[in-house]
Amino acid sequence: MVRHAVILHIRNIANTLRGVNFSNSQRATFNILEPGLSIVVEDSRTLLARAILPKQMFDTYEFNPPLGTENGVTFEIDLAALLTVLDIFGAVGSMPSSFGTGAAGARGRGRGKWGASGEEGEFGDFNTSSAGIERFFLPSEKGGKLTGMRMMYEGEGYPISLTLSEDASGPTTTCKLNTMEPEPHMELDFNDEDKLIKIIMKSSWLSEALSELDSSTEKLAIICAPPTEQLPITSTGNSSQAPRPVERRTSSARDVGAQPSFRLLGISAYGSTELDFPNDREVLQSFECEEFTQFTYRFTHIAKIQKALQGSIRTSLRMDESGVLSFQFQMPTVVSDGKQSNPFIEFTCLALSDDD
Repeated sequence: MVRHAVILHIRNIANTLRGVNFSNSQRATFNILEPGLSIVVEDSRTLLARAILPKQMFDTYEFNPPLGTENGVTFEIDLAALLTVLDIFGAVGSMPSSFGTGAAGARGRGRGKWGASGEEGEFGDFNTSSAGIERFFLPSEKGGKLTGMRMMYEGEGYPISLTLSEDASGPTTTCKLNTMEPEPHMELDFNDEDKLIKIIMKSSWLSEALSELDSSTEKLAIICAPPTEQLPITSTGNSSQAPRPVERRTSSARDVGAQPSFRLLGISAYGSTELDFPNDREVLQSFECEEFTQFTYRFTHIAKIQKALQGSIRTSLRMDESGVLSFQFQMPTVVSDGKQSNPFIEFTCLALSDDD
């Protein structure tokens, strides 16, 4: 009952996992499945994050489920400790900066689809000692990649074993992390059939816009209008608590000159900031909206997407009729043994109620 995976360069895996690591004591639920790995994190019973690592991104991936098990194997692990192990040779890189550092902030105020390839992400005994691991890593002078990893899990009650090596002739270390019984997560699946809006855009556009928001931002309203309608000149995230004079700040996306159809409205005790995106394919690669839609979210929850957003290349944003918000972040393409795969991260978040 052994699960075994080998990858010759861990940077892509580490960067994907960092996108769902919210704290230095973060626990995550690991699901080992035939199509790959799914890592789930929950925050405040409001936000659910899920990282998908398809098996194609591993150089070797072998999954031998126990008899009678059809849905894979699930356990809980200390995600922060896992990331520390993956960076034991310093190959992962630095963390991205945070949102809320716009001009005002600097002054101290205050299962989706990407197309055919995206559906892929929706989704014998090995010696556990380090002996013989050099066969998994090429010498660096022959094109070997720095910091490869061999991961093994023998079954319920066993630790997960990680053997890392810089190359076949370099130093090697084996770390074992305890696994725990998983805690149940809230049910927060997004039904694509109930969506009101769907937007696909370059991640850099959204990251730049969110970075302009004031550090004192408390709420974020997401507002969309069909191409045949115009967004209101001014708007508030909550009509019963309209902020003081609206500060209209222009994001670079607006320079394209098309009529705005998508707006982010940051709301704080000092006022609000509107960031408009035109319905132009240079900015919004795909835009679907059948009716005027507006929902508001706690900005502290939205801010948790920053690592995933800044490490991704494309973003999908969807909202349904109850205000459930889904972000999907397509991570850079991984090529392993001639196979291409795109790990991705999904965040699902509940909207604020009228009383919040």
